[in-house]
Amino acid sequence: MDKFKPVLIAIGIMIIIFIIGFVGVNIVMKIAVGHRNEVIVPNLIEMNFDVARKKCKEYKLYLQQKELVHNDEIEKGNIISQNPNPEIMTKKYRTVSVIVSAGPEMVRIPYLDNLKVVEAKLKLENAGLILGKKIFRYSDEVYKGKIIYSQPMADELIAKKSKVKVVVSLGKYTSSSSSENKWKNLLDDD
Repeated sequence: MDKFKPVLIAIGIMIIIFIIGFVGVNIVMKIAVGHRNEVIVPNLIEMNFDVARKKCKEYKLYLQQKELVHNDEIEKGNIISQNPNPEIMTKKYRTVSVIVSAGPEMVRIPYLDNLKVVEAKLKLENAGLILGKKIFRYSDEVYKGKIIYSQPMADELIAKKSKVKVVVSLGKYTSSSSSENKWKNLLDDD
């Protein structure tokens, strides 16, 4: 048994050296090769989708549109968010998923002709719009206090939450209404 003791110790030492060498080489290889196989994810937020695709190609990454959503702040076709997040290390040829803006939600302007201002305001709010500036004009066809037309015109598409101006009738023009409504027209023109 004493004969084999030095052989067993030598074999044990060789096994330990082999394990240390194997682990050491793996660590060194991961550090050396791993960095060449990783890239920093670029910041694509608020960038146009086509421009972002080219940018990802430069970094050896793929770009995929995950979702298209309405957004009032970010221009149509630009990126709202991304995964993985910008400025982190990732493997080359990984897919970056993005949510792209469809621009603001568009709504049709309802017909407001011949409505009272209060009715028009309610109709606009129901459509997701806001009553804007009131402009007062004389009209032979539309009764006093009712809307002649809207600006933009009825049935046009505009962004949700936009303001719509209305032109309100002062009634038929008479010589007495000229001086009587002169100051009212100036005060109510906001």
